Amino acid sequence: MKKYKVVIQNPAKEDVRESRSWYNRQQKGLGKRFIVDLRKTLLSIEKNPTSFAIRYERNRKANLSKFPYGVFFFVDEPFDIVYIIAVKHNARELAK
Repeated sequence: MKKYKVVIQNPAKEDVRESRSWYNRQQKGLGKRFIVDLRKTLLSIEKNPTSFAIRYERNRKANLSKFPYGVFFFVDEPFDIVYIIAVKHNARELAK
């Protein structure tokens, strides 16, 4: 099985920081639980990114299991790289 390299783009990093901060303001430790859930999702993406449906043009989406967030990414097949472009609440739309 192929192993993909996961590269988290700066806008996605900012999405994660903002979300973690918001959850930490809601309840102590909740931001950490958000990060744990996100890491599990990123591991699933790393193992088999093409198993996730294409949502917008070439962008795919993987949902977190415990939080209402989606990880948006695309796969650069020739180089086996996954680019994470956004981590958004499911109520928000990714700009096309």
